[in-house]
Amino acid sequence: MGKTGNPMTRRLAISCNRALVLDGLVFARAAMLFPVEREFDLAQVARLRERQHPRVSWVVLFLKAYAIVARQHAPLRQAYIRWPWPHLYQSAYSVAMLAMNRQFEGEDRLCWGRFGEPADQPLAALQQRLDRYTHEAVEQIFKRQVRLSRLPGWLRRSLLWWNLNFAGTMRAKRLGTFSLSTLSGQGALNRAHPTFLTSSLTYGPIDESGRCLVTLLCDHRVLDGASAARALGDLQDVMCGQIAAELRANVAARAA
Repeated sequence: MGKTGNPMTRRLAISCNRALVLDGLVFARAAMLFPVEREFDLAQVARLRERQHPRVSWVVLFLKAYAIVARQHAPLRQAYIRWPWPHLYQSAYSVAMLAMNRQFEGEDRLCWGRFGEPADQPLAALQQRLDRYTHEAVEQIFKRQVRLSRLPGWLRRSLLWWNLNFAGTMRAKRLGTFSLSTLSGQGALNRAHPTFLTSSLTYGPIDESGRCLVTLLCDHRVLDGASAARALGDLQDVMCGQIAAELRANVAARAA
């Protein structure tokens, strides 16, 4: 059978989900991203995590730790705004956007779970929210994203452009101040994923000794390499300090 008669050869329409991802890529092109990496020793945290019941995800640990670091480093809560004139906008708090893979309408769908002010929330509460994003029906837990994806392309991009450039205090609430994306659960590392936020965190598989590679993607319009390197150093300190202390307290409370 010739190529034109191959039943596997066909044209496919771009789904609503892919269209929403493409919208994000359009705006991500403006960010001048560069990576800063550091190997973390998280053996102590890994041992404490093993003693948690129910166990807390590594995603939650990194998410809260980075929000604590962002509280100490104001540039991690800043964003480059082009309109009506180029300037930086600084949010008073952090909002994390977690990239997640879900199945919806017969295909993989990229969804973004929102975590408001994670630095102030207990690990257990953050884990419960992650569980909701992971298990509840996509059309319910990601209702706004599903609705947005079904709007005409010009309207979707106009809304995103407005929220990026004119929404002020609503920008952080709607789009986040930083993102987290990881494939460590699949044994992979996505070190150069796109983002239109000032920073995005990812980490690779955690080996048997508790070590992993952590990458921070930064927008050079807001951050320089030295600032990013200090943030990564502080991130490891927070993971082995405040986060480990909360895990230890949870173990003690359960044993009491």
